[in-house]
Formats: sequence, structure tokens, C-alpha cells
Amino acid sequence: MITGNTTIQTLLCDITKIDSVEAIVNAANKSLLGGGGVDGAIHKAARKGLLAECRALHGCETGEAKITGAYNLPCKYVIHTVGPVWKGGNHDEAILLANCYRNSLQLAMKKGIRSIAFPSISTGIYGYPTDQAAEIAVKTVIQFVIDNPDAFDEVDWVFLTNDSRSYYIDALAKWFYINEPKNIQEYNIQLVGFYHENEAYGCFSNWYPAEFDYAGIHYVNSEQFMMYQKVMMFRRFDLGEQILHTTDPFKCKKIAGQHFPEFDSDIWEKTCRTVVKRGVKAKFRQNRNILSELLDTGDAILAECSLKDDKWGIGIDITDPERLEIEKWRGKNYLGVILMEVRDELRLEMLLNGNKVPEYIDYRDDESSPVWQMKAGELKRIPQYYKAIHAYSDTLRTKHEKDCFYYQVPLEGWEYSMQNNMGGGLPIGGFYEMKQEIHEIADQEKRLKLKKPAI
Repeated sequence: MITGNTTIQTLLCDITKIDSVEAIVNAANKSLLGGGGVDGAIHKAARKGLLAECRALHGCETGEAKITGAYNLPCKYVIHTVGPVWKGGNHDEAILLANCYRNSLQLAMKKGIRSIAFPSISTGIYGYPTDQAAEIAVKTVIQFVIDNPDAFDEVDWVFLTNDSRSYYIDALAKWFYINEPKNIQEYNIQLVGFYHENEAYGCFSNWYPAEFDYAGIHYVNSEQFMMYQKVMMFRRFDLGEQILHTTDPFKCKKIAGQHFPEFDSDIWEKTCRTVVKRGVKAKFRQNRNILSELLDTGDAILAECSLKDDKWGIGIDITDPERLEIEKWRGKNYLGVILMEVRDELRLEMLLNGNKVPEYIDYRDDESSPVWQMKAGELKRIPQYYKAIHAYSDTLRTKHEKDCFYYQVPLEGWEYSMQNNMGGGLPIGGFYEMKQEIHEIADQEKRLKLKKPAI
């Protein structure tokens, strides 16, 4: 998007290799002497000169920013800022995170820097929820650009994976359409609306009959997958069996819609997007006829035009002209967002695989990946695995259960315990789905290392 004279965008690349900006921002710790994640990668790529200059700065407080040269990096400057550690949201985290962006931009402007690239500050080991961090980042940057219209030519956010990037794309789109409201036709943006499975673009519906496998279980449509995961998350194996024994999506939804006492709406709300995305992605990956229809939508906005669904849809009927005015949408459009994320990720998979869709591999009994030998608490610090780990850990009922899961034994140890009925108290529901996703991410990381695409 363009605000005034400034292009604001998200990029999928390595921040240490970006050569189109004058400055990159380092999500540093207070010492400024290097650490893990982006911080460690920047110090490693810049080499010893950066560390020596950082020592002379004598640290940096949370929310503040300091500037150094870039040494062996392709940019000219590195701006170091210290993001807040997430403590639940009641310790001024939002103010401190906004300060990181504002002070970094202020420092760049004073230095005459006209192009700058940010990472996703505080969303790694500091634990800031990415969706909330994205909204704060976008709002702060755009407001600064509006207040200083001639300061910057380009402001970027840089990501290694689409998982984090999608939150910033969503936040940018939300701000753009709410604060500069026009309808989609005026922006010359294509919108693909869908609803019933037997109508145009019906394959985007979760009710569409498309069979697929995931984590050792066969499904006949993604609605069945969604409802099975919903009841198994709360350990209702009886309802799960009922769902797997019907092919009717209406019956699946009715079974899972019962007001069973174990259901926790807060847990489902936190995990549902990640969980449902697994099934939607598997559906399209394993049914190439409908995958082509998804890919053919290009960069169009996808929207479930359901009048009664304000969570998975937009809350507006597919025949209503107001569907073309995003600021009038009354729903969150979760399914549309998931489909757009899946579309981008499958394009990348195909690019890394010679324009072919990788064959489905059932990882249920595969322990070959090195990441499966890590503890969950270690793995969740790697951004691309964060959501997969939390889709399972958020279903655990007590802090003790979570601490055991994170730090007691590696993931392969928990699997061994489950297979051999050794106890431990962790639920099997969602565990193998987490394993499948972790192995798929690890496989894609291998492909990325073998072939780095120009994006």
C-alpha cells in the first residue's frame, strides 16, 4: 500500500540479506550484545565490528532505539530497539511496543534514512501475540508516516515465513479499508465470494466433498475435519467417533454443536484458525482439481459470504452489494483469510518443488525430523513452529500440564509415553495433528535451504 509518498509493504526474505533499504531494525535485548532469533542472525551476519560498536552504546532500555553502522550487512545502518516481554498485556506492553517503532522511525528520520525494514518485534522468544503486535505495529508506523509525509520512501516488514507475515497483511488491509474507506471496485481489487458448496467457487466451502488424509485419519470434507478436531480437543472421543461415521457435513456440525460440558469457547477461539487451516490446506494439497481453482484466483480477496456467520464469514449475503465494501463487513471472515494463507503457502511449496505439489506424507509414525527430538518449550521459540505448538498447548488445562509439556521431555518422549500407555496426563487429541504440521514445516525448511526462491 502507499500512504502519501511512502510505500508500506511486507516481504518474504531474510532481513540480513535485504539490500533495497538503507537501514534494518534489530529486535535486540537490553545489552545490545546479541542474542537469539533476529538479533543473533544480524550480529552473525554483520560480524565483529557491530559487536564492538554496540559495546560502546552501553545498552538500551525497553522501547528505546539506538543506531550503529551495518558493517558486513548489505544495508548502511542497523537500528537496535528493545521490545517488551509479553506478561499478559497489563504491563504497558502495547505502549512499549509502539515506542519501539516510533523511536526507530524518529531516529531514522533524524539520520536522513529514507528506507527501513522491520522484523516482527517481540513476537519471538518475548512471546507477544503476533496478531496484537501486528495491529500495534501497523497503526504506529502508518500514523508516523502520516505525521511526517516526506520522511520515508519505503517502510517494510520482513519475514522468513508466511505464518507471521499473514497477520501484518491482515492488519494493513484492515487499517487501509477502515481509515480510507472505498469499495473494492474503486480500488480495482477482485473479490471472490463463495457460500454454498454447489455454487460458483463452491470448492472453497468446508462442506464441499473433497476427501483427504491428515495425521493418519481419512476425512470426506473439511467440515468433518473441523468438527472432529473441535470435539477431540475437549476429549470427547464418543462424539469424535460419531463424526467420523457420517459423511454429511450438516450432521457433523450438529454433533459438534451440542452443548457438551467439556467445551471451552475461549480455548476454541484461540486455536480454531490454526487447527482448521490444517484441514483446509490438506484438502487442496490432495485434490489438485480444486487446487487449480484456488490458485487461479490470483491475489483476489476471498470471502465467505454467509449472512448468519460473523466468525468464519463476513456476515453479509453473497447477493448483497455491500459485500464489496469491506468496512461494512459484519464478520471476521476467518475462512476467507485461511484460504488466502493456504493459497500463498501452496504456491511457495510448488515453487520449491519444481512447480509440482509435494506428495502427501503421513508423519504419524515418522520420528526422523530433528525438531521432533526437541522439547516443545525450545521449539516454540522458533517463529514458524510457534502456532503449531500453541494449538496443542492451549488445550492443556493447568499450568503444571503446560510446564511438563514444554520442558519435561522432548516431543518424541511424549509420543513414546502415549504409545506405551505410560501416563503423563497429556491428551492425545490434537497431538498427532501437531506432529504432522511440525514435520511439514520442517520439510519445507529443508526445501528452502536447498532452493531459495526470488520472491
